[in-house]
Amino acid sequence: MPPKILCLHGSGTSADIFRIQAIRLGRLLQPHFELVYVDGFIDTGAGPGVLPFFEGMEPYKRWLTDKDGQEERPWSDLPKLVEVFNRNGPFVGIIGFSQGAKAATHLIRWLEQRGQQLDFAALFGGTVPFRLEVGGERWAELIKPTIITRSIHVIGDDDPWRSESEALMDHYDKLSRSLIRFKGGHHMPVDPAINEELAKLIIACHAESNDM
Repeated sequence: MPPKILCLHGSGTSADIFRIQAIRLGRLLQPHFELVYVDGFIDTGAGPGVLPFFEGMEPYKRWLTDKDGQEERPWSDLPKLVEVFNRNGPFVGIIGFSQGAKAATHLIRWLEQRGQQLDFAALFGGTVPFRLEVGGERWAELIKPTIITRSIHVIGDDDPWRSESEALMDHYDKLSRSLIRFKGGHHMPVDPAINEELAKLIIACHAESNDM
């Protein structure tokens, strides 16, 4: 059986929609990994850019209720995601888009605090936990403990959530994180060269972890 990657969609979409959104990268990874797409826990309206292309693909889901910036600490649905992780795994890595990258960050920190470490996390246009605290007095406290899992941060130059994606990097150790920027907005990259670069990096992260 190929190693598994857990794939977490953005807010207002679903596992099926994310499978389509990530199809370019998915095609490059499928010879090496099994990609496991799962649905968020909360019903919601369609997310940015979802309509009209994905009209009729309800229900749309989200992971956290954080629209007003007020977030729970700890995130009350984290045990549900841990259960999904344990039931469908084992996993060697996570791919998360938008709010899925935020949910992944909560999960990865939880795993590390219990002595478990993934080979990589690839985070696309990620929104950041506790966004109202970014740069504030409590920010240094909220980003601890720093995540040491190898992280790949992918940010579109024209993404309206770019500043959040950049702040999300603060949660991850500088020595084990990579940044890839691409020309585009809040979506998965479409450029074949960018997807080739990402696939090679993800494959290398897994291979290097298994060589250690």
